[in-house]
Amino acid sequence: MTPSEHRRAHGDWTCEIIELAALFLVAGAANLIVTGVRSHSAATLVLMSLGAALLVAGAARWWSRRGTAPMTTEDGAEPVPSEVAFVPQNLWRLRARVTDTPGRLAKLAGALAALGGDIRTMQVHPVADGAVDEVLLHVPTRIRHADLVAAVESAGGYDVTASRADVRELDDVPTRTANLADDLVNGRTDLVRSLRSLLGHVDVRWQEEPEPSLESGVFTETAMCLAEPGGGFLVLTRPGGAFTPAEFARSRAMVELVTSCRARVRPIERIATTSGKIELTLRPADRADLALVAEFHERCSSAARFRRYFSPGPAPGERGLRLLLTPALGRSTLAFGPQGEVVGMGNLMYDGDSGELALLVRDDWQRRGVGAVLAQQIVEQATELGIRTLTAHTHVDNTAISRTLRGAGMKLVGAPEPGEWSWSRDLTPLARAE
Repeated sequence: MTPSEHRRAHGDWTCEIIELAALFLVAGAANLIVTGVRSHSAATLVLMSLGAALLVAGAARWWSRRGTAPMTTEDGAEPVPSEVAFVPQNLWRLRARVTDTPGRLAKLAGALAALGGDIRTMQVHPVADGAVDEVLLHVPTRIRHADLVAAVESAGGYDVTASRADVRELDDVPTRTANLADDLVNGRTDLVRSLRSLLGHVDVRWQEEPEPSLESGVFTETAMCLAEPGGGFLVLTRPGGAFTPAEFARSRAMVELVTSCRARVRPIERIATTSGKIELTLRPADRADLALVAEFHERCSSAARFRRYFSPGPAPGERGLRLLLTPALGRSTLAFGPQGEVVGMGNLMYDGDSGELALLVRDDWQRRGVGAVLAQQIVEQATELGIRTLTAHTHVDNTAISRTLRGAGMKLVGAPEPGEWSWSRDLTPLARAE
């Protein structure tokens, strides 16, 4: 189709009107030259008048259509807009059971598209009575939780759950799994966080013994129990959503990977120098170090243990000491002096985005910079794990630990109990940039 044909097909005659006006004006001017100015030829007047009238009409038409008429390229096609209006969107994770019938995915996608949804990833988990569809999608911010659930149910889905998702979940499952494995090997994450990243929004609870109704290595639709390689058991539950065989297999594989890492990969040791130029060796501790940590506690005075635990502290072999060395609950770091003896221990206990720092230094090594080295190590660990808020609690008369915490960037934020001080540090990326 030629440009003229394209314009006529769309009802736009502006160019033709202007061309015709120009033709009349040229004809009138030519007739005026031939007959002379004094002849007052009627034909000349008619031609010039028609040309002027058509020119005015064409100009008016062009002006009125300038803001509304679509632009076209040389071949008559409308160009793609260079900018698209931005619509604020939220990322959601949907899970729903569906029957295994032809066209079910198309119907579900159509229902979500009617809300303005843009599906980013989709997984299909086969189950006994059909399938569980898991969808990550962007929808306009005006769309509510109830709207999403209603749309999925209208498409034949049931047992629908919907929750806001993190942009980091947009990676496909193989890529996400490979990244999690790399983070586990290099100590940038732990098993609990890996399982949450792998399975989405699940509740993970650690306990020393498995529940009588749920043996280790088994799962139901609502819960699964996995042996934690560092000791104890992890019980996973998902409110309102069922676990699938594929998810259970992935979780067991993640546990086996962690078990292999702890058996084959040596703990990463780090050399740190105190302000007094003393070299310390730092390494992570777990339940295999129970005897070593118990001996270290015996060499600390009762006063030092009381400042650390606000109580006499755990006795050797007590459950409290084992909990400190359980990787599922936090991280423990031992500081070794030049002679190879334990001179200090730092603990980072955390749950979700919040963590708590605690230090214990042997009496004969206090005020020599050991606590400062351990505190800095814990801050780095918390940052690496994505912890957003790091807290600590001290006695008001413990001036040494107060200086150590201030040196680690922590600020005094209150006094929760008489004689106690509470400290905190914001570890969000924005706060670190400041």
